[in-house]
Amino acid sequence: MVGVVLALISAAAFGGNSIITRRGMLRVSANYVATLTIFTGPAFFFIIAAFTGDLFKLGEYSWQAFLFMTISGVGHFALGRSWGYRSIQLIGSTRSNIVTSLNPVITTILAMAILGETMSLLMAIGIVCTLAGPLLILTKEEVLLKGSRTPTAQGKNEVNRGTLVRGILYGAGSAVFWGSSAIFIKLGLEHGSSPIGGSFIAYTAASLAILPSSFLNRSNRREILRWDRESLGWVFFSGMTTNVAQLMRYLALEFGSAIIVSLMLRTVPLWVLLFAFIFMRQYESFSRWVLLGNGLIMAGTILVLIA
Repeated sequence: MVGVVLALISAAAFGGNSIITRRGMLRVSANYVATLTIFTGPAFFFIIAAFTGDLFKLGEYSWQAFLFMTISGVGHFALGRSWGYRSIQLIGSTRSNIVTSLNPVITTILAMAILGETMSLLMAIGIVCTLAGPLLILTKEEVLLKGSRTPTAQGKNEVNRGTLVRGILYGAGSAVFWGSSAIFIKLGLEHGSSPIGGSFIAYTAASLAILPSSFLNRSNRREILRWDRESLGWVFFSGMTTNVAQLMRYLALEFGSAIIVSLMLRTVPLWVLLFAFIFMRQYESFSRWVLLGNGLIMAGTILVLIA
């Protein structure tokens, strides 16, 4: 139960982060947001790890713990976050999060194959319900005619078919990276890492992985160095909310199975829908297909909880 509660708190934090990120990307690119939010991670978790004492226990970790946490960080943050934020920029938070939240399917398959975890019939039905959401968005969501502008980038909620497909593909790729990272986290924890120490290792590895492309690439370097206070403020809040969400996720994986925690994180689109309606309704889609997709997520989550 502790793992479930922590995972739901993490999901709510991820939902709030998606809306903050979406707001920030009305001013700057997805790459800018992804890069700077990753760089906030090592500092955040250094402070937390120093406060809890985990920082001084890193020397006791096995090399396997360092390896698995490093892989999880590079995959989840350096690759998954960049693709996920690109998806949000292209098609908006309410659409994107239905797709990116498919990551529990990847986690479930790998958890059963690698960790030996099991899945009940009700959990399988719940997964099928959640899979239907992205299919509804792809096949039923209203789009602009071919050749029309893609005003989502300017803050509108309509997109053309090509942009919708690209956004879904980026989101699906992100789901693969995010879903597989939970397995590496569990393996790292099983080999002696703590959730907080592991988070610090993961974020540090991701920061080192993106450092060359961030400053050696001229266009990336120019955008990062040419910042303004408002944009930097949105990115800072985006980084802090995702850091808190990740902290809760790592703690949840310490207390719960990878399958249960990942499926609880499937509620992220519901939080996104709520926060988007309150704060960003003029920029997001609330079509009947988006609402139905979220309804299927809710049904799937309930089935998992009672399984």
